[in-house]
Amino acid sequence: MYIKDLETPNIIVDYEKLIKNIEEASILAKTFNKNLRPMMKTHKSVEIAKIQEKYGINGIQCAKLSEAQVFSENGFKDIFVSSEIVDEKKLIYAKKLSKKVEKLILSVDSVEGIRRISDVFNDEKIYIRIEINSGHNRCGIKSEDVLILYRELEKNKNLIFDGVFTHGGHSYYSKDKIQRKEAALKEAEEVLRAKKILNENGIKCDSVSVGSTPSFIFSLKIDGITEVRPGNYVFYDLKQVKLGVIKLDRVSLFVLSQVISKPDDNRAFIDAGAKVLSMDYLSFDNEKIYGYIIDHPDIDITNLSEEHGWLKIKERTKINIGDKLKIIPVHSCLVINNFDHFYLVKGEEVLKKVDIEARGKFE
Repeated sequence: MYIKDLETPNIIVDYEKLIKNIEEASILAKTFNKNLRPMMKTHKSVEIAKIQEKYGINGIQCAKLSEAQVFSENGFKDIFVSSEIVDEKKLIYAKKLSKKVEKLILSVDSVEGIRRISDVFNDEKIYIRIEINSGHNRCGIKSEDVLILYRELEKNKNLIFDGVFTHGGHSYYSKDKIQRKEAALKEAEEVLRAKKILNENGIKCDSVSVGSTPSFIFSLKIDGITEVRPGNYVFYDLKQVKLGVIKLDRVSLFVLSQVISKPDDNRAFIDAGAKVLSMDYLSFDNEKIYGYIIDHPDIDITNLSEEHGWLKIKERTKINIGDKLKIIPVHSCLVINNFDHFYLVKGEEVLKKVDIEARGKFE
């Protein structure tokens, strides 16, 4: 089977580029003596996780418990769940999961969160990481408050302190390489400050973990950081291209879509809308762009309805009803969750159909 034979819309992943991306990250992590714990929510695929494992990783990171469950059932034994869990039923679920793996790590950023975990894990050990806010201003505490949480943590001997972590999501707002480096330094600065406070109080902090694909290359080179947790690097996307992380030829994931209407020379419509490409966009020349069409740089995806993509044809170009287009999405992580499977390809040949086992796992 060949790409031209696939139904649309669909996801295709270039196998050779995927391998190159995975191998490069693993080599870099080993070169700079950092643990590599990739985020699974990017691809949600056991097949890709197994490839990452083959090239060398130190555990995995999942966003949610149900996602972690999928990977635990497929042989992964060292799992970090990075979203805070405070619901009692979910913590009971986590307790059951912790017995099936070698190491399950939960995250906390409040005294209340620690107390809730402690109530459930009163007779069972669990690893805990404290989240530090390094500038993204999502979850996480100020580094200077780390001792407050640690003192609460040590009240229950079943809660095993596993270090501090942060997510440098603010790196996605960078405009160039200089700003990405600044974001990486800020990301590292805050977790290292938290470690310093702990060390000054006689507390060991062996794991200092950061995670963001745009800051990844800089984080590797920072002394004191022990672990990096990029996720998007397996696929990359148009956002990473605009950030200057990689060039277009390194992106491995594409949406395959078909032209279904061409009312005039300046407009056409494809069968991939918001339910495929997501509503994430980038601004170019004050216009919203929802993806990049390979081989047609003179055509922009300027609007999405649920099932349709709106194409703006800037110059006369050879595009006809029935044509199949390869599109680099703005945000590959959102796209993958919209499908039950993707196709691995090599050149124009389809190698295999791959299930996305953890898609829709939000609990």
